[in-house]
Amino acid sequence: MGLLISMKSLNPLLRLEEAERSGRIPPPILNRVRKRMKYVEEGVAKIELASGLKYPPYYVEAILPLSSSRVETGQIGIFYARTIPTEGPSGLEILIQLSAPLIAFGLKTTIKSVLAHEFLHYMEITRRFNKLDVVSEALSTSLFESLYSDYGRLFEPRLIFSDKRLVKLMKDRFSNGLSDRSLNEKTLKEWIEKGLPTVSLSPESNVIRVPISSIMNMRVDPLLKLKLEELEREGYERKQRRS
Repeated sequence: MGLLISMKSLNPLLRLEEAERSGRIPPPILNRVRKRMKYVEEGVAKIELASGLKYPPYYVEAILPLSSSRVETGQIGIFYARTIPTEGPSGLEILIQLSAPLIAFGLKTTIKSVLAHEFLHYMEITRRFNKLDVVSEALSTSLFESLYSDYGRLFEPRLIFSDKRLVKLMKDRFSNGLSDRSLNEKTLKEWIEKGLPTVSLSPESNVIRVPISSIMNMRVDPLLKLKLEELEREGYERKQRRS
């Protein structure tokens, strides 16, 4: 599911427009996503204000990614959003993929918290690639392990965002995975059960492989680079004080 589009020309609704032309998604849902994109724009603006950093390019995916575990038979998870490194014309580029059901059915607060959560992924992925900290990791064999590793590697929201309400919102929404019962129910009933586009991904297959040459050519936002260096210094100092 790579996106071969330069970040400079990324149209957030490109995939949705493609789905509209092919007739894969009903007009009412397409229109609902378009109307509710204002919540995405508002969320991005608040995250940029609270972090002092620019939000990465994002787009709405018309095909809903599902995660099926090969260990716990019948267990299904939904990727409402993903942070995806991709090979661009000028090196590694990092994009935020938002699912159409998230925008169509999610609460305004849920959309904002997911955007903030993916922003933390963006920062961590940038840190790892910038430091060439990309050694192989053990593959998760269950959805539980996949979720655990997902939430275990991120910066603490309070270290990134000055907005205390945003930090609290993320804590409430992501205390044990994404918590939005209404979103889950509507996605199951209005998307999955109606046979709208989905793609099944095992935790093992949800792996991005990027050539080292692309990583070496990666362009990092100067302000983000300074913030990552600051966090690294503060982390080292905290370790020194504890030792």
